[in-house]
Amino acid sequence: MTDATEEMITRLREDDLKHVFVEFADLNGISRSKQVTAEYFLDSWESGFTMNLLLLVQTPRNAVPEGTGLGEEISYGDGLIHPIPETFEVLPWREDAARVLCEFEHDGQRVEAAPRATLGRVLARNDFDFELYVGSELELYLLEETDSGYRPFTDDKHECVSWATEEVSPFYDLVTDWASAYGISLQTLLHEHGAGQLEVLFDYGRPMEQADTTFDFKRLIKQAGRRLDLWPTFMAKPFGDRSGSGYHLHVSAFDGDENVFESGDGLSERGRHFVGGLLEHADALSALGTPNLNGFKRYESGSFAPYTASWGYDNRMVGVRVPSGVTRVENRIASADANPYLVIAATLAAGLHGLREGIEPGEPIERDPAGERPRLPTHPEQALRALEEDDDLIEILGSDVVRAYTAMKRREYESFENVVTDWEREQYVRTL
Repeated sequence: MTDATEEMITRLREDDLKHVFVEFADLNGISRSKQVTAEYFLDSWESGFTMNLLLLVQTPRNAVPEGTGLGEEISYGDGLIHPIPETFEVLPWREDAARVLCEFEHDGQRVEAAPRATLGRVLARNDFDFELYVGSELELYLLEETDSGYRPFTDDKHECVSWATEEVSPFYDLVTDWASAYGISLQTLLHEHGAGQLEVLFDYGRPMEQADTTFDFKRLIKQAGRRLDLWPTFMAKPFGDRSGSGYHLHVSAFDGDENVFESGDGLSERGRHFVGGLLEHADALSALGTPNLNGFKRYESGSFAPYTASWGYDNRMVGVRVPSGVTRVENRIASADANPYLVIAATLAAGLHGLREGIEPGEPIERDPAGERPRLPTHPEQALRALEEDDDLIEILGSDVVRAYTAMKRREYESFENVVTDWEREQYVRTL
């Protein structure tokens, strides 16, 4: 019995816990779970719990896609989810309940399309002599619900303005209290560029642990907001005339104390090749990093959101940035609503491919790259096709997850195509 297993069992028996959520991330990055009694969990956790595999691939509003490999192809059957004792945590908002993250199995085999399995597959392919580390930066909007719709909790573009940051202190105080109990080491809160837009930073770590932490962080933020009757959202572009919310992923590599990406005058050769891989696969990365139709509205020329497959030193207008300070690579393509397991998996897969093939990224850009570098996809179908045609990335990520993800997203976009919007009525009812 491992130390983590022993601690999980001891806490369930001695801490007066009555419920356990057996939890997992679906392909959207949404938390899904079953709540079981602590007694039943202790009796059954080693054999696993049944779970409909279709839950991995339903759209955010639970429409059922076809062609995922996890629906009609297996007669809509169940799989098993197996708890990972190392992820056991008591829920800070539920003194009588805990949660444990789970991995999927079907017919005795790991379900390769599950997000956590996808990241595990990529990490297993790292045969280089260095260790990878990642840090997640996510922007979000804090909203109030009114009779006329959602309204930002702060009223203007108060980037790092102290009083505006203080206005959200009740929310941040609750997040901080809960984060400590949830095993998340928070570092910084800042008010971002948009009204009601925030960024809360937490510690970096090894890729799988960071993916778990990012997943937990998003759930924590949602719970804290609801406790205060607010709606935090990681939606990429909740307001057309305000800043979008990004997911900036920082990647570093160390061989002992040696920073693998660093040289005396900037990026090392291996650092350049890692960047080259990200640019080579940028269109496919946009499919996984910009998972919803709304997120493509975030790509704007002349803004701090990415618009092109480009890179530069300390340039916030490019898709891949090398920040000042500790030399690392920042993938800025993803939006805040993306699945952290898939963002991290795809970023590392693309970078590792660049290393293996020695892909050069070209010259860095020192200004707005619009018109000088290839534009990122402007529509989700372009991005999905790029992902499906990217054989090198698919070989690392796995064909199962690409098949399931693209089928799910097309079902989601199909739902949108069947909706007539207020904009269309305003434009055409009286004019046509």
